[in-house]
Amino acid sequence: MCEQCGTRAAEWDEQHGGDRFAYVTTTVRCVGCELIATEQQTVPEGPDGYGVRIGLVPRRAWEEQQASR
Repeated sequence: MCEQCGTRAAEWDEQHGGDRFAYVTTTVRCVGCELIATEQQTVPEGPDGYGVRIGLVPRRAWEEQQASR
């Protein structure tokens, strides 16, 4: 199974009962992924950016965390 798309080679191989056109592509925009990609652009390159990961936190939890500081 392909780690990236999740299909199996036989699904595409007509000699193994597959179909070259077994799947079609779709395009989906995820607002969460968009926010992460935008924020990722602010992470410095090199040592200052090593190990930095961008994630999402529900706004209510973030606001509660900020209020308790």
